[in-house]
This record gives sequence, C-alpha cells and structure tokens, in this order.
Amino acid sequence: MDEFGMGSKNMFSIYGAALNPHTPESDVKRGDLTELDRHTPGGSSGGSAAAVAAGMCRAALGSDTGGSVRLPAAWCGVVGFKPTFGRISRHGLVAYGSSLDTIGIIARNVEDVQSVFGVAAVPDPLDMTCMSSSLRERIKTLTNSRPWTMKLQGRNETGSAPLAGIRVGIPEEYWVNELSAPALESWKAGASRLAALGCDVVSVSLPHTSSALPAYYTLAWAEASSNLARYDGIRYGRRSSIRPDTRDLQNASQKYANTRSEGFGAEVQRRILLGTYVMSSAASEHYFTPSQKIRRLIQEEFDSVFALPNALSMTNPPTPRPTSRPPGIDVLLFPTATGAAPRLGDQENSRVANYVNDVMTVPASLAGIPAISVPVGRTDGMPLGLQLAAQYGDDELLLHVARYL
Repeated sequence: MDEFGMGSKNMFSIYGAALNPHTPESDVKRGDLTELDRHTPGGSSGGSAAAVAAGMCRAALGSDTGGSVRLPAAWCGVVGFKPTFGRISRHGLVAYGSSLDTIGIIARNVEDVQSVFGVAAVPDPLDMTCMSSSLRERIKTLTNSRPWTMKLQGRNETGSAPLAGIRVGIPEEYWVNELSAPALESWKAGASRLAALGCDVVSVSLPHTSSALPAYYTLAWAEASSNLARYDGIRYGRRSSIRPDTRDLQNASQKYANTRSEGFGAEVQRRILLGTYVMSSAASEHYFTPSQKIRRLIQEEFDSVFALPNALSMTNPPTPRPTSRPPGIDVLLFPTATGAAPRLGDQENSRVANYVNDVMTVPASLAGIPAISVPVGRTDGMPLGLQLAAQYGDDELLLHVARYL
C-alpha cells in the first residue's frame, strides 16, 4: 500500500510498488519486461486489489479516503466497494483523514463483497464515527418505504427487466477532457446494459464536481497534518536513530524534526507540510474554510438528485410515500478512472497530474455516500472499471444494481 494511504499509484511504499497482475496484450510476447514496464495496480490499497486479482485470496480489506479501494479495483479488474461513511467500524485503522476514511471491500465479484459487508457492517462502540443501531434502523425504514421499487429480498428477477423501476443518473460533469476513448465507450456500454435490464437512464447535473478535487486535497491534507502529529517519537511512533551523544539531541525541536524526517517518506512529508499550511491562521480562511463550504455544496447536490432523502437530515421515521414514482434517481453511473492503469515507469513529473487520478472518486468520499467500482471491459488486455454511487445509507440497493452491471 501507499504509505499511510497517501497515493493513487502505489508508488509511495517503503517496500516498493506492488505490481498489477494484468499485462497488456501488446506486452505478452515480450520476455524482457522490467518492473518499470509493468503496470501499477493503483493506490493506495493496490496490494489488496492485486492479491484478489491474482487469486491469492477471496476478498481483501482496504482503506478508501478518496478512492483508494475503487481505483485499484478498477485497474486490477476486480470489484471495489466503499460503503456509506460509518457503516463499517474503523477501530484499528491508522487515521489519515478522519472525516473521509472508510473501510472498503475488494473481491472478484459482488456476491463476495456482499458476504463480507454483511459480516462487517455492524455497530461498534469502539469507533465513535460508526453508525449507531438507531441510525441503521432509520435507514432501513427509509429504504423500505419505497413502494415504487420492489424490495430486494424476494424480488422476482426471472423476467427480462429485473431492474425495472430503478432510475440511473448519468452526471454531465464527469465527461471530463481527460477521459480516454476506451473509458468513454465502457461508460456508454454500461448505461446501455442497465437500460436493457429495465432501468430508466437519465442525465443529471452536479455543477460543483469540478471543485471536488482541490477541496478534497485541502481537507484531507489538513486532517492528515493533525492526525500524524502524534508521530513524534516521544509519545507515539518510532524514535530518531541519531545517537544520544550527539549535539542534536540537546535540542528537543531538532530531535522531533529528526524523528519525523526519518519516519515519513517524501510524499507523506509533502502532504503534512501542505496540510499544516492550510490550517495556519493566515491560510485557513482562504483554503480550509472555503473547502468545507464546497464540501457542503457537493453533499447538497447529491441530495438534490437522489429520490431517497438523506437519513442524516431526518429526525423522524419517514411516512410511506404515494405509489407514484417520486422525482430523482436511485443510482449514479460514471467511470472509476479516466483510463486503464499506467505503467510504473510512466510517472508524470507534475505532482498535480498524479493527484488527478482521483478526480472520479473523491466526490462520493466528500459526500460520505456509498460507491462501488465493477469491471466492465478491457483495452489492450488491461481492465476498465465503472462506478455506481447511491444515496447515503442505500448500500444494499447499490450492491443489487452492481451485481447486474
């Protein structure tokens, strides 16, 4: 994995990069492939995705802060599920961005994801951000109050339109310039398949999508700076290896600096420094506070397009809806990544270019809604993934649709 979950290409690991088990058809006949010729499994949970794709295990866990389960799943040709924020306990997870970190599940098919999710998605008093039993019951009551959609259990799925009644939204703003032709074609094919299964596919607009990436990194790095402050070598974490008889240890600040310089890789240091800056009194009102406002706007936009209300904004159990279909959509469909996995040796010089890999995954993370990446095709032998997202708490419906996709 990338160190502390900070990375999207699995390049920032102290043990070196994991390797994508897949090889392009154009490289299959070559016998002189070096490690840099191999393709990245994605990050940060690239090792988990590579292990599942290689058949080393049936399922694996990963941490998804801004796409670190979904992106590796897409690039390795497996399923990667980020549940609703709080559905699975984070007790035992090393914190990166506390308002974003989510335990995700990677498996070769949706059925295995559902099996793991059924076991793991339970309340836990050891994690204060884990959903309470009362909130879970409220969500269950809310999702079961939809007479226009047959309940998932006991549903007749033998007909030609097993997903009839489910409305799928295609967000216009995800049609970005960086989207490759194969990714675009897989998106169109996925929409056509869902339409053939009975879904009503419609266009929706999420105008603040373009602001999601800078807002995400501002907030994530600020939280990382706070969370990783505990690694000072005195109260927590490793201690500097400088011998105690050196002059440096007479200065507590220098000892602290030595410890953090040795204990963190270059990318982690970079993110901590930037996070510390955006949290400073001079920069907070220009970066951190506006990013929080953008995050709220993104959350409200998702609420505005989904038919199901957000359970967090409700205090009482919902009243049954009329039998007519309410406006709004049930799931969103869009690519997980702008293209297939790049080679490990094809690393851009621009740090910003590396961060753009998360452009398709961070909006769902900022909103705390469930999202899942499923494999939908290949280009030159390398997998492509499509992403589905649903309203806060609507994980079961999301998994149901993903199983057909």
